[in-house]
Amino acid sequence: MLDRHTLEAIFKEHHAHCLAFAVHYTGDAHDAEEVIQQVFLRLWEKRATIEITGGTKSYLFAAIRNTAISNWRKETVRLEKENAAGTFRFADLSVQSPVWELERLYQQALDLLPERCREVFVLSRQQQLKYAEIAEVMNISVKTVENQMGKALKILHKELREYLNSVLLF
Repeated sequence: MLDRHTLEAIFKEHHAHCLAFAVHYTGDAHDAEEVIQQVFLRLWEKRATIEITGGTKSYLFAAIRNTAISNWRKETVRLEKENAAGTFRFADLSVQSPVWELERLYQQALDLLPERCREVFVLSRQQQLKYAEIAEVMNISVKTVENQMGKALKILHKELREYLNSVLLF
């Protein structure tokens, strides 16, 4: 069972690392702090039943990752509802730059990846984590990370090949 002093000690010891990790997921320091607060609040609320197996840092990173992904999904649903209600959408512009088009196609290709594969790819290429760090956060082996990255790159290459070939011709 966690008591107040233990939780404070965990917070003080790991806050800086947790913040840096959360910023990688959220892209924003304010949102990262919100995620960390949610994680520690949940720890406090479940203090009577929670058991942290393995390293505390690994547990916190996994909780941060899951919370950030959950928040992102909720925000995505909210934005989709706004868009469906008739608010302004960039996709409705009649003239789009190649950068917007590439971003749209890239996002569509990412959405085709299996969830675990996408998480590994995002952690590696967008969040700049090393394979060992990804393995620790996701509680999988480094070999699994390597396999998932290979799979992700293969799918993305297949999905974006036609567009990239046409861009390179000009």
